[in-house]
Amino acid sequence: MKSFYKALLVLSFLPLITFAQSNYKPGYVVTLKGDTLRGFIDYREWNTNPTSINFKTAIADTKPRTLTPEDVSFFDINGMETYRCYAGPISMDATDKDHLSASLDTNFRQETVFFRVLQKGNNLALYAYIDNLKARFYIGEGPDYSPTELIYRVYHVYGTMIHPENTYMKQLFALANKYQVLDSGLQWDIEHAGYNKDGMLDIVSKINHISKADKKKLGGNAPAFNLFLSAAVNITNFSTVTGSSFYNAGGRSNTSYLPAASFGINIFANPNTRRLQFRVEVGVAQGQFNSLYKLQVSPYIPFKASFNETAFSIAPQVIYNFYNGDNLKVYGGLGVSINYFKYSKPYLGSQSQPNSAADIETNEPYLFIASDDAFMFKAGVQFAKNWGIFAQYLTSVNITKNSYYQLSSTCEQVGINYFFK
Repeated sequence: MKSFYKALLVLSFLPLITFAQSNYKPGYVVTLKGDTLRGFIDYREWNTNPTSINFKTAIADTKPRTLTPEDVSFFDINGMETYRCYAGPISMDATDKDHLSASLDTNFRQETVFFRVLQKGNNLALYAYIDNLKARFYIGEGPDYSPTELIYRVYHVYGTMIHPENTYMKQLFALANKYQVLDSGLQWDIEHAGYNKDGMLDIVSKINHISKADKKKLGGNAPAFNLFLSAAVNITNFSTVTGSSFYNAGGRSNTSYLPAASFGINIFANPNTRRLQFRVEVGVAQGQFNSLYKLQVSPYIPFKASFNETAFSIAPQVIYNFYNGDNLKVYGGLGVSINYFKYSKPYLGSQSQPNSAADIETNEPYLFIASDDAFMFKAGVQFAKNWGIFAQYLTSVNITKNSYYQLSSTCEQVGINYFFK
């Protein structure tokens, strides 16, 4: 539960992180008069369709223009995402199972909004409109590709039963018949198609005679994730509480510099921008405690307290690129490191081994703690697409249960990354 609450606290910072600086990419807009204006569009991590965009004719401009569907009929961001203006009915029935109506709801509102163009082929165009209520998909037939909503409704019947109305399947069947592409395979696909982006794109691509390879090219989508490897110097700062029995006996803090390695996956909120990432990293790091001191209690001899530590960790993180160039990215991140420790070669006794005070080690065993978790703070630079350097800090974790030692540690790492495309 401790790890869960820490993860929850980290995720609570997400809205603050994502509300960050602009991200201008080459693009163009088409005005309502039909004029094409080329320049730069602020490409955001849009979870819903944008209600407006910021546009510059030159990247050095300090005051961008804010454009809405009342100003432009179309805009394209470097082939990565394309939007067109739509004025017409928008369905208003909820499809979230926790907010369903008690009967069929056919309410709609008239709106002027931006539709995302998911695909435009010889026969059909597929559009998406997502707001805070739900996701909607629209279909348009050539030559004008005027959008018509693909209908999906969910509502209660007989009080508690949930009834889905998959009208979109009937619409897709009719279009497949019209364009003479309906066969047993496509029929099965339509009958099992979910009302989501991937499901709709699969069906529309087949009606448009677009192969999977061509669909990927037309979609303009980069991979949704990448993998990476890391190697680092692990700087472990072991410390004891001032006033503990170990401290009063002469024991002191110690720092070790040993290797660490990790691998992980970055999942991109928007594969085209890669600005916001959800990372899961698995790592292993070594540490060594080695405190040499003169015992301040009987038998007043040179003493040694030591052990080796291997830490295995899994760390979910949120990473944000504050500078997000194509060949240079500067990022920061927050996470929680869930750690499991393995200890070896514990020793407490005379520096002139064999231990001339073995009874002390017997009476005061370390009683190591097997696991603990910590907040992770990370910063780094990615360059030349594949390479990066990073530094990270882990907050304090407890090492021993025994009140004699009261040992804990913090950890810093400085290292390099290799990112697979």
